[in-house]
Amino acid sequence: MGRLIEDLMLQGGVDQSHLKWVKYDGVGRTVRNGLNFYRARIWRARGAGCSDRGHTAVSQLKPGEIDWDEIFGKQGARWLHTGGIFCALSETTPEVCKEAMIAARKHGTIISYDLNYRDSLWKSIGGRRAPRK
Repeated sequence: MGRLIEDLMLQGGVDQSHLKWVKYDGVGRTVRNGLNFYRARIWRARGAGCSDRGHTAVSQLKPGEIDWDEIFGKQGARWLHTGGIFCALSETTPEVCKEAMIAARKHGTIISYDLNYRDSLWKSIGGRRAPRK
C-alpha cells in the first residue's frame, strides 16, 4: 500500500524529500497505512464511512523525530495544518503536534488546527479529558 501511495505522490509531483519509510513487518501489526472505506448510498440506505487508522506509520511518531526548524526555518514552509484526528492517533502525537506548532510559530508560519473530535479515537487514550489537556 505504501508503494502505491508513493507512486500516486510521484505522479502528482509531490515532494517526498521528508518522507520517512518505516520497516514493514509483513502483516501490519506494528505499522501500516490508514484506510478509509465508504459504502455508497443504496436506495434508501444512507452512505456510511469507516476509517481504519490503527497502527498507522504517522501514529508512531515521537517528539524529536522531525526537524521542524529545517522545515519551517531553512526550507520556509509557510503553513502547518493539523488537528484533533492527528492528535488522537496515539499517546505521542499530541506532543508531536505541540512541538510542530511551537516551531511553526517561532518561524512565523501560519498554523491552522481542525478541532475535529472523534470519541472513538480518544476513548482508549484518556477520553474526553485528553484533548482538552
